[in-house]
Amino acid sequence: MLSEAERFETFSPYIRSIAQCKEILRDLNGTWGLISSIAEISCPKEAASILPAMEATKNGFRDLESKLTGQLVSEEIKKTCLELESKAQVSIDILVRNLYERTADIGFLATNADICNFVNTTVQGQRADLSMINQLLDEYGSKYTVYDDIIILDTDSRILARLDRNTAIVNQSISDPIIPETLHSIEDYVESFGKTQLRPDIDRALIYSKRIVDPVDDSVIGVLCLSFRFDNEMEGIFRSLQKRGDKAAMLLLNANSVVIATSDPDHVPIGRVIEAVTEGDDYGVTQFAGREYLSVTHRGRPYQSYAGQEWYGHAMIPLQSAFTPSAADKEVNAEIIRHGDSLYPKQSGVIAGAAKDINLFLHRVIWNGQVMATNEHGNIISLKAILRQIRSMGARTAQALADSSSKLHTTMITSELRNAESIARLMIDIMDRNLYERSNDCRWWALTSEIRRIMSAGDLRSDDKAKITDILSYINKLYTVYTRIVIYDIKGTIIAESNLHNDPVVAVGRQVDAGYAQESFSLRSPQEYKVSSFEDSWLYEGNSTYIYNAAIRHIDDLDKVVGGIGLVFDSTPEFKHMLDDCLPDEPGVFGLFVERPSGRIIASTGDSSFKNGQIFSADPEFLELKEGKGKSKILLYNKKYYAVGCYSSGGYREFKTTGDYHNDVVAFVFIPIGEKTEETESNQREIIVYPPEPVAGNVIDLATFYIGSEIYAFFAADVLEAVDVSLIKTLPGTKSYIIGSVMYCDNSPEGINEKMPLIVIDGRILTNMPVEQDRQEKATGAVIIIRTQNGQIGLLVDELDAIATFEETAIQPVNGLLGEDGGYIKSLANIPDSNGSSKILIVLDQNMILDAARNR
Repeated sequence: MLSEAERFETFSPYIRSIAQCKEILRDLNGTWGLISSIAEISCPKEAASILPAMEATKNGFRDLESKLTGQLVSEEIKKTCLELESKAQVSIDILVRNLYERTADIGFLATNADICNFVNTTVQGQRADLSMINQLLDEYGSKYTVYDDIIILDTDSRILARLDRNTAIVNQSISDPIIPETLHSIEDYVESFGKTQLRPDIDRALIYSKRIVDPVDDSVIGVLCLSFRFDNEMEGIFRSLQKRGDKAAMLLLNANSVVIATSDPDHVPIGRVIEAVTEGDDYGVTQFAGREYLSVTHRGRPYQSYAGQEWYGHAMIPLQSAFTPSAADKEVNAEIIRHGDSLYPKQSGVIAGAAKDINLFLHRVIWNGQVMATNEHGNIISLKAILRQIRSMGARTAQALADSSSKLHTTMITSELRNAESIARLMIDIMDRNLYERSNDCRWWALTSEIRRIMSAGDLRSDDKAKITDILSYINKLYTVYTRIVIYDIKGTIIAESNLHNDPVVAVGRQVDAGYAQESFSLRSPQEYKVSSFEDSWLYEGNSTYIYNAAIRHIDDLDKVVGGIGLVFDSTPEFKHMLDDCLPDEPGVFGLFVERPSGRIIASTGDSSFKNGQIFSADPEFLELKEGKGKSKILLYNKKYYAVGCYSSGGYREFKTTGDYHNDVVAFVFIPIGEKTEETESNQREIIVYPPEPVAGNVIDLATFYIGSEIYAFFAADVLEAVDVSLIKTLPGTKSYIIGSVMYCDNSPEGINEKMPLIVIDGRILTNMPVEQDRQEKATGAVIIIRTQNGQIGLLVDELDAIATFEETAIQPVNGLLGEDGGYIKSLANIPDSNGSSKILIVLDQNMILDAARNR
């Protein structure tokens, strides 16, 4: 894995926002240097105390720039890698889940009574009904379209029957290692991948095989092979994960990093060796065909203890294209702007807070510089001009960092929104693929010849029912996604059942009175099926589920219906597992499956306060999504902001795509991204615009500051300096208005030039606001050091404002007017407004403040 420095050096040239940020800050840094040079030339004495502070500010902003750009690089990488990870991990995980179903299929089909009887008859030299077995294979292949061939062989490797009759002819002997390996294996299945004589026209055949045994004496009599449509399946997976204009290539690699499936064969052909990312690394920079790529590699996650072969999902994108904004990003940006600062995540908030702290420090330096310019003789005009430039530069630099921080914030939220949509897509895809298998199962098991034979005879005896029950129990142990499987007669009476979990419900003898049973009897062919609505059923202990149904047809007449089969899907845990398996491991994340247009929740995860059956009031944009489409948005729920991803069901293969079945479901994922902050108006401060500095006449400078939302002033000539609140030390046992003390050295011409402790009074004694003994722990303002008749004191204020220059005539003393009723007011200054009105600025009397504090 790259170090932080290597990561920045490698990726920053390809990230446009980094280049823009660095260019702006480089120009600002040059201007900072120019101002410092001018200050040293024009007023060296006066600027001597300011220049170190300017340098400290420059360095602070430079450090912040380094952190910000470094974090921008990290977040841009994260954003791109999240999408690559989704492609790599989802592609292999979906394949693993699909192939898990194949391991159950081969185990069940190899014990099919018709296939076993056919093989037994053939190997004994008797004439077997090939047309019957061909019809059986055709029926299976038409339902389980994931297979392109089903091959039945004897122990001499001779083909007895197959689904693909255009390949090798029946009775041909095949020499292939798969056959002897399977004949000698006692495992539930043998999985093989590569070139095989069983499928000579395919370069990469994925075969599931199992030996066929005589049901009477358990002797091995043959081999059954299922040939999975590997290339077709991978093409569908890649296509579903690819977006328009996608520059990323998706690959499936074997254990030797050889490409065995590719989304772009012209770009990365099959058979090429690819540099995989080391296991445990989040991403890597890899080389291919003379170009550098940002790449991720993921091993498939086991499903129900099935891990499959050592295959890896791999996604890679050229570095030149990795960080290019997409059209979807513009939509996301608009969504983020709409919600404003309340969405700022912790990381970008830290950057914004640090920039604010640096600017507050700079503001205090400028304020002190202006105080110094007022109290000293010398090149005052030049110093004030320099201070104005420093103030302007501080504001511009802070704004540049704020803009870059905003880009960081946008990048982070974009990552979450992209991730949310990808997760929702995976959820609904897993659901569609899972339920596709359920639609296959009900139709195939309805064709079980032994069940058809018994149901066709009528007048079922107890041993007939027991035989059907044994068949159902055997199936149910292999296919554990069902709580029970029932067989009902033409009147809808259940005559046999399996009960996987031994729940207390006894179904035999009871009536299936739901409408789906009668509708199943009206199905026109073995290819059709009927699914119940997602509704409460006594077959599922009163809970809601889907029940998959197919008609059982007469053994001699497929047009005659003699009963039905119902598969009770174990929806509560199965749907919850589908959601939980896709959710990121983060606190507060939850997922939902929701029906449209009703908005009824059919599944939810434990972290959600939503319950199954509850109506979910979703944004109309989600409920109006076209089938197979997705969207992500920022939503406010329970005073928290969430990145919400939604994807609608688009079906899988023939399931929901051919008019066979309509069931409109969407998947939602909610990922928390921030708390809603309540804005208060109590401390909203009015921005004061002071009159231009007079060019002639007698003038007075006022040092202005805020306490709460009100603005006040001291005569600048009485002010020594403003110092940072971190210098305050607490004084136990003092009154509440005494915040503490600061050590201060008065370097003015009248000062004693040594450090002395000064009392700090809470400025809130000037207002009706309560004073807090522990306020210094939360204070973010400044301590103004001011002269009184009895020495120097400190006054804690909330924010420094400016050093404003007034004509002497604009300031009116009030002592003579109000006498002792004047409180802390020394003078009033008139600030004209542009609309003809004016504002009164209160100039405080520090002596009265000290006297009032002492009298408390």
